[in-house]
Amino acid sequence: TPDQVQDLSEAVLAAQTYLGQWLTLPDSAVRELEDLDNSPNGFSWGNTTWRGLRALAAYAQDRSDGWNAGGFWEWCASGPLLGWPATSKKLSMTESDTVQRTPKLARTRVFEVDQRVDKSGKVTMLAHLKIAEGGGPLAPRVYFYDDTGGATGVVHVGLVGPHYLVPNMSTN
Repeated sequence: TPDQVQDLSEAVLAAQTYLGQWLTLPDSAVRELEDLDNSPNGFSWGNTTWRGLRALAAYAQDRSDGWNAGGFWEWCASGPLLGWPATSKKLSMTESDTVQRTPKLARTRVFEVDQRVDKSGKVTMLAHLKIAEGGGPLAPRVYFYDDTGGATGVVHVGLVGPHYLVPNMSTN
């Protein structure tokens, strides 16, 4: 497993190659990375994304090993070696009521999952890693669904891409 990647595309490829036992990241989740990869922040964003994907996989592994003191936020807050910052600037486990109640915004958060999670093969994903603060509409986001206690026992990534693909009231 690499410690470092060159950009977001390589972070995704590394996750698909090395983390598949604990993390599902279908090709459909990978969206519009070219501008992110070619950004002056591409290297930093790629490595932050890689760190986040590794955290999600480590969480799923710990859950399968018996950790059950909450969800991903609580796991991160407990200080694991591969954890992600449990702060509102880096992690959101939900979206605002406005985003959830506005059909135009809510439908941008419906992503592919294993049909064992939902027969339709899609679920609404509200939890997300905030790869960058600022950065405007290009700031990378990683949306995920925690099925570690469910049928698949893994975390499903629904989106790795720029924030403008999942607008909110301030970016709408």
